[in-house]
Amino acid sequence: MTISQANVMTKITTTRDIDTCHMIRKLVFVVEQGIGLEEDIDGLDDTATHLLATDNGSPVGTARLLEKGTTGKIGRLAVLKAHRGKGIGAAIVRAALAEFASRPHLTEARLGAQIEAVAFYESLGFGQIGDEFVDAGMPHQEMVRPL
Repeated sequence: MTISQANVMTKITTTRDIDTCHMIRKLVFVVEQGIGLEEDIDGLDDTATHLLATDNGSPVGTARLLEKGTTGKIGRLAVLKAHRGKGIGAAIVRAALAEFASRPHLTEARLGAQIEAVAFYESLGFGQIGDEFVDAGMPHQEMVRPL
């Protein structure tokens, strides 16, 4: 998937470059948000599909895709601070949904949204389910959308 805006060419692809995904996640979750590295690196990365967003060739965002039964789980969505507000996060989510839609056994996508990101995910078709919960010391909301 490619998005383009004035002087910006962003590509989102699946990647095996987990080190680059970890670097982005560390900058966003550990450095910026103060989440412990052990909270982010949970042992599931080797079984996941990873998406990497590059902006004019430089890595700027990532997400991790997992499966459980008929559910695709989007997690670890991170966009570097200097690249937010350009539609990259939304493009990563759309790429994740397209990846899940290509897997016929999956019927829904789920994610645990940080509370301040709930409206962002609602704008992409996700609805809130269940009660607010705490993950990595931060309030989250489970969200779901059909594929």
